[in-house]
Amino acid sequence: MTANAFAGSRLISFLRPIRRLTCRLTIVAFFVSISACTYTRLQRQLNTLSEFGRLDKESPFLKVHMLDGRVYVLTQWQESENERRVTGYGSLLDFNRNLIEQGDFAIPLEGVVLFETNVIKPSPVIMSLAVLTGVSLGLTVYCLANPKACFGSCPTIYASEGSSMALQAEGFSASVAPSLEAKDVDALYLARPSSPLLELMVTNEALETHVIRSAHVLAAPKPESGRVFMTAGGEFWQVSEIKEPTLCRGPEGDLLEKIRSFDGVQRFSEADPENLATKETVELVFDTVPGRAAGLILGFRQTLLTTYLFYQGLAYLGDTSGLWLAQLARGDDKARLYAEGPGRYLGGIDVYLENQDGRWVRAGECQETGPIATNIQIIPLPKPASSQARVRLRLTKGLWRLDYIALGTLEAKAEPVKISPSAVVHQKASEFGGGSDSAGLEGEWPIVTLPGDVYSLAYELPGDFAQYELFVETQGYYLEWIRDSWLKEKNLGKARLMLTNPAKFLKQMAAEYKKVEAHMDDIFWRSRYAKTTTH
Repeated sequence: MTANAFAGSRLISFLRPIRRLTCRLTIVAFFVSISACTYTRLQRQLNTLSEFGRLDKESPFLKVHMLDGRVYVLTQWQESENERRVTGYGSLLDFNRNLIEQGDFAIPLEGVVLFETNVIKPSPVIMSLAVLTGVSLGLTVYCLANPKACFGSCPTIYASEGSSMALQAEGFSASVAPSLEAKDVDALYLARPSSPLLELMVTNEALETHVIRSAHVLAAPKPESGRVFMTAGGEFWQVSEIKEPTLCRGPEGDLLEKIRSFDGVQRFSEADPENLATKETVELVFDTVPGRAAGLILGFRQTLLTTYLFYQGLAYLGDTSGLWLAQLARGDDKARLYAEGPGRYLGGIDVYLENQDGRWVRAGECQETGPIATNIQIIPLPKPASSQARVRLRLTKGLWRLDYIALGTLEAKAEPVKISPSAVVHQKASEFGGGSDSAGLEGEWPIVTLPGDVYSLAYELPGDFAQYELFVETQGYYLEWIRDSWLKEKNLGKARLMLTNPAKFLKQMAAEYKKVEAHMDDIFWRSRYAKTTTH
């Protein structure tokens, strides 16, 4: 986008360097202070398996991160591409960073996720704001009550809603292996920046390793009186005349009070006790303008059903789960097909519109993996032929939380501006080691986080920032740490059923899930590894 698109005059184009300097000085104040002196720090370099031949030879030691959460810390190390292994003397630590053994190791590349080198180099001092209060790993005692309800599922993203920082998005929830790395776009629907300098806080609040390849803000111009929404396919639409339904009814009765605003009051149901893939229907009626293009707006997130099934699947795989995850990491098509099986049966939220002949026509689907942050999407509908639109949602019982449902008039497609971070500050380091005081900016990605890590990212929005709808686009993947308690449940017969016959598996698992369903949500939120506080 040109300077004129933002400012409307050649004068602003001339003044842009001054504006950028001013904004960067604001960043300095925003992150408290930047000193003119220097200090020594560890410059961390992270290499994926495909970058094995480019490890920093200056590093006095090498950390080798494994799929199961263990890590080797090696000295006097050397790599061998021909033999596909790395050797050296050092220590092997478990996922809690307790010492397993010391000695000489020859580590095959199978099962390796990342290589980490650290070299001491001078760097400007960057003081960061301490906005998070760390919580001891002891608080994960909540997980012991129900290990399948442990908090997890990718990076959590916070932005200001005006008075405080609030959870707004979660990144790449379905990317549980390097081969599944993907981009994920979420609306920052409640973000209320007070200046062109936007802060996002990205945290790791789970027993996971997050590999964040990139994190951009997408700013889409709003219509004069309306909002911008994204479709599941990645299109952005300017929307006006947003209306709540005149009727919203589920199997339990009237739902209007629960879905008429984006406020955290959500409609959800319990899973079927005999089959976790059982469907239900929600009926909606809207007043419309005949002949005008409309879209159904949905604010939704998953319950903990998929989290439970994923963790239970890893438990059934037991000590073979590392092999299975390694197959996923290598991009094994068969492993990926098996892994996606239960999800295909559970499905997304299917949207149907009644046409003028009284037939129900499928208009589209909303789908978003992740139980943490409520996302919001729009599904374009066929133009209504009458003054009323009748809509049906078909969804799996017990799988979705519906926060907001509305209908809006589609005005025009919007082209968002992609904005890279102007500064990235590591606010809080993990107790599990690694990390530096500053990271990011161009050339220093990806960012790899461990439990307790917190980063502040600053973005320079257009000067008329209030006229833009904001979204966050993340790319990366995460690695789940295997809990010791899961290994006791190893059952390869049930694991095989999950992968090869998910329809039967979802029926067999219904009774087990119903035993814990009522308490999972409370345990999930209490088991966060780190808890946020407001500024």
